[in-house]
Amino acid sequence: MKKFFYMSVLVLMAALTLTSCGSDDDGKDEPKPSTKTVNYEASVTLSQDLIDLCNVTLTYKDGDGKTVTENVTSTTWSKKFAVKTLPAVVGVKCDYKMKEGVQLTKEKYDIIAILNHYPTIDGAKKGFDQPFIYTQSQGLRADKVAEILGKTSGRMYGYNISANGEVTTTENITF
Repeated sequence: MKKFFYMSVLVLMAALTLTSCGSDDDGKDEPKPSTKTVNYEASVTLSQDLIDLCNVTLTYKDGDGKTVTENVTSTTWSKKFAVKTLPAVVGVKCDYKMKEGVQLTKEKYDIIAILNHYPTIDGAKKGFDQPFIYTQSQGLRADKVAEILGKTSGRMYGYNISANGEVTTTENITF
């Protein structure tokens, strides 16, 4: 009888030793509401020739991390929003495709798309002070327009913002 009692106690202790006291999911990988005030501002300047020749779309992640795509029909575009959770990735991708039936009637074209963007963390501007250039071809011959558009469409520039507010540049945003 004593052997049965001791054996039962040993089995019970072994079972208790192997039992976890907490959750296996410590939540480290989950984005959390930011304790910092994080904003993102972006503006894109496009040449009139680019707007006249192409359908221009800009894709970005909004403050909730959702992907948004907008068609752009003017030479300026801007966006500003609060980033709600960290870590976060913010940035803008620029795509352009030659409009159907467009005729290249001029001798030279200005194909320009320039991005100015930065995050602010608790009111302090982070990131680069220089603009990012999607494409900047001034005085481009008509026979080179399609080539330049093919090489430069789809470029993306952005920032990774860590959980503690550190900012690094990236060209690898998944939209």
